[in-house]
Parts: sequence; C-alpha cells; structure tokens
Amino acid sequence: MMRKLILLAMVFLAVSAWAVEFIPLREIRPGMVGYGLTVVRGTEISRFEVEVVDVLDEPGERNDFIVVRVFGEAVTRSGGIAQGMSGSPVYFEGKLAGALSRAAAWALDRERPLGLVTPIETMLKLLPELEEEEIPVPEDGGLRALGIQRVVFTSAEPPEIPEDALVSWPISLPILVSGLSSRSLEILRRGLDLGFSWHPLFELLPSWRGRLLGLEDFGFTRILYASGQAGEGALEFQPGAPVGVALSLGDVVVGALGTVTLVEGEKILGFGHPFLFTGSCRYFLTGATVVDTVAALDISYKFGSIADLRGGVFVDRWAGIGGRTDRVPMSIFLDMNVSGEAQGKLSAQIVDEPRLSPLLFYVAGLEAVDSALDRIGPGTAKVKYTISGRGLPRPFTRENVFLSTEDIAMYVPWEAALVLDVLAYNEFRSPLFANIELSAEIEPGFSAVEIVDLSTDREFYRPGEVIQFTLTLRYWRGEMRMVEGSLRIPPDLDSPYVELRAYGGPRLREKGEPGYVFNTFEDLLDYIEGIPTYDTLTVELFAVDPISDIVGELWLYGVDSVSQKIPGTVVYGRVSRILPLWE
Repeated sequence: MMRKLILLAMVFLAVSAWAVEFIPLREIRPGMVGYGLTVVRGTEISRFEVEVVDVLDEPGERNDFIVVRVFGEAVTRSGGIAQGMSGSPVYFEGKLAGALSRAAAWALDRERPLGLVTPIETMLKLLPELEEEEIPVPEDGGLRALGIQRVVFTSAEPPEIPEDALVSWPISLPILVSGLSSRSLEILRRGLDLGFSWHPLFELLPSWRGRLLGLEDFGFTRILYASGQAGEGALEFQPGAPVGVALSLGDVVVGALGTVTLVEGEKILGFGHPFLFTGSCRYFLTGATVVDTVAALDISYKFGSIADLRGGVFVDRWAGIGGRTDRVPMSIFLDMNVSGEAQGKLSAQIVDEPRLSPLLFYVAGLEAVDSALDRIGPGTAKVKYTISGRGLPRPFTRENVFLSTEDIAMYVPWEAALVLDVLAYNEFRSPLFANIELSAEIEPGFSAVEIVDLSTDREFYRPGEVIQFTLTLRYWRGEMRMVEGSLRIPPDLDSPYVELRAYGGPRLREKGEPGYVFNTFEDLLDYIEGIPTYDTLTVELFAVDPISDIVGELWLYGVDSVSQKIPGTVVYGRVSRILPLWE
C-alpha cells in the first residue's frame, strides 16, 4: 500500500502544473456527491448528478474504480448511461475525479443507473495493466451494505446477473458511418473472409490471419448511419464536449463518438476505457456533434456525426484514449476510379492500422464499384492498382483481370486488399503505407477463354527431347483458336514420366515444391509482382519427385514452363497429358 501511495504522489506531483485540479482516489468516500458533464443534444453541455456508492481500490490500478449512482434530468432524458457518454468527466468538490467509463447492473436494482468511474490518475498514466476478471468488494464499503459480495468485469452486458454481484461492462461507443451502402456496411460490421476465391497470397499470411476482422470483432455493437463529416457547429474540445475518434474520413466516414474528460493545452484525454486497445496508435482525432440521445430499450446511445479533423489519437489503453491537437497522424490516402454503366469515384483517408486498413480499403473499393454499376451481378473487370509507402523500396503496381458469374464488384478490390494484408504483416519492416490508387473498367459480359484440349506431336519422349504441343482454346461465345508451342525436357531428368499441363492464371504449389523463402523485402515484392495474372495462359512441364516412393503418394514439381498473356481476357480451365519417358 505504501508503494502505491508513493506512486500516486509522484503522479500528482508530475501534473501539479496543470490548470485543472484533481482529487485522488484515496480521498473519495461513499456518500460524496458531485457532478458530471456531457452533451445530450446539440451543443449544450449538460450537468448530471453523481453520488459515490463505493470505492474499489485494489492492488495495482487496472481495477480501481469509483462506483457511482447517476441521476438528474440529463440522465433521465438519456434513458440511463448511454453509449457515447464514456469519457464524461466526473467532479467532486470541484475537482476532477475521473471519467464515467463503465455501465453496471445489480440484479436487485436494475432500474436505477449505476456506473463506474475510471480514476483520473490512472488515465493520466495510460499504461497497460494486468487483466483481472473479478475482485472482492471492500469489507466496510457501501456495496457490502447492499449485499454485494463481488464485482465482475465483463466485455458486454450478460444475460443473467447473480444477486450477490455487481456486473460491470464498458460503455460501448456508438460507431457512426456514412458513405457506405447497406452491404458495404455489413462487411465493415462482420468482417470478410478473403478466401471466397483462392489466391497464392494466402500462403504468405500468418496462420492466425484467417479473415479480415469486422467492427463487431472489436466489441462494437451499435453501428449507425450518420450524415457525412459535419462542417461547422461542433463544440471546441472541453470537459463534457463530444469527441470523435475516426478510422476513415472523406467520402467514407467511420468513427466513434465519446466524451472529452480533460483538456490541457494541446493534450486531450477521453473515453475512460480503450477504443481498440492497441496501445500506441495513429487514429484521427475529430470534433463531433450530438444530434440527440436515444433512450433505447437495450441501452441508450448518443446519435450524431463525426466532424472536422483536429489532430491525432496516439495512445489507446485500458484507462482511455489520449490525443494531441498539434499533430496529425500518418495515414493512407485512397483514390478510387471505376467505370462501368456509370462512373464511380471515391476519395478517403484511412488509418494505418494493420488489423483494419485492408478491410477499410476493401469496403471503400466495393462502394466505389457499387456506385458505378448500380447493380449486383456478373461481369469482367480490368483492375490496376498502385500502393506506395514510406517504407516500401518502390511503388507497387499491378494489373489484373477478374471475372464473376454472380458478383463482379466483390473482386475489384479483392487482390489489392490481399496485398495490403500480406505487406502489413511482412517479416522485414513496416511498409508505412501512404497512398493507394485503384482504377477499374467493368463490362457486364464475359471476356473469357477456355482451355479445351492439349495435344502433343508424340506419345513418348526421352530426356533432352523437345515436346511440340498444340492448345485448343474456345472464346466465350466465340470462335475456336489454336496455339502452338514447345518445351524441352531436361536431359538429366530422373522421372518415369512427365505431365504437360495447360492452365490459366496462378496455380497451387505442388507437394514436391519447397515453400517460399524470402531473404529481403525486395524479394517478397518481386514474388508478388511475378504471380501470374488471370489473363495468363501457361503450359508447364511437371516431373515426379523421387520422394514419392518414400511418402507413398505422388509428389510433383514444376520443371519448365512457357506463358503468354491474352490481355483483358480471363483464361480458365485445365488440361494435362501424361507423357512416359524412355531411357
């Protein structure tokens, strides 16, 4: 306990020069009455009353809270503690005690709103703490008098609450979104498995990166349509004023609405709980407006909009978020141009956060395509994209063509999102993405060619001989064409036969081929740039790996190949021939 008092004293000595007075947790007592500040509607900061029920002062600071009962007109109108109130400053004796950060419920008193306040000294430190699921309540505190024996911390409101427990969960932030259609918003909400079609890049992703996480995976339960970025009318940052933390700005806006706890010069603290809990971070700090507070049946919430960019959020920890108004974080600028039945253009600025940037890019790209097509259906897309970054040795540019019989829009941003994901988690260095440009031309029909047949000049060969082959191609609802070529069998090849295979686009790695090993970041980029596009026709020679006899199954490996592009036309189908080798 003495060590903790010394640490707290050091914190308050460090902030003694601040203009705001603080009251430490050790001076808070049950029965004390104070007030909090928040915006319920418009630009007026409303006051609500706060009474201390108990103080949770445990070893460490992660689970130190002030248990309070809140009341007053602002609380009544809000229907209790609403989403978006997290960060609301709470004062006792005119001094800042902390931020309203968690809602709470007691099984024997579900109607009167209880909440938890994160102490201000914890917020000022913003350091990661040990996780602890439940703690005992103080022996002589106000909670014991109510028959509460323990406090349980959960990530969301549970369906059942034990009679002897006070269950507490973070005041979830309402996410405000504009510029997205319903299906783009649904992908943003639930995430996306990019494996809806196979691609060689999947082998380069970490094993745990099975899908792009959606906002629901981060605990956001209320995602609301809002107007675009508000221009004027947002309050200046001050205790109790709304604050926005945005992940995307521009034509697509995605951000969370919370409340300012403390402003000191260019520094700002808010929320009283984590946003994405990433520690060091680079989010957009914005103004925000509150249209109204909705008293919903499940949990009340503030409805508003994200406003102007005012700086950056650089700390996201257990005790809250911390930002600065004199610094704007590095971010990724998106520029999308899509031509189809109409033109679709989209410009946005997204955060550089590996877990979310590929998803934000994907939904922005999907939105640009949907606005150009104004339909969901088949088609062929010619796509070109360029990714540049301060950590990339050169801009990465790639062109490809995609075809879908059901939903061509899903494929336009697909490969670029995969490349982003792979580069974001590469083992060499941070790419520090700066700009992504994507352009696409989409037509409703199918520009495709099928590999129908493969024939050779002979049925048997010897090592060192040349195989002359003829391919028969059939264009979609068009004519048949013949393509001729040749491949030489290596003279020292030790294999009972070879397989001559014709296919379109990239292929799966054969069991007899080693995994990819990259020595430098440049090697990785070279490999990605060299992946065959879907308009590539390849004829490849495969041999039997000698290890096949040992493992008891057929392992092949590629020996040599020839390729050519049929620009703008997806090549599909696979035809092969087994050619025995003579001694």
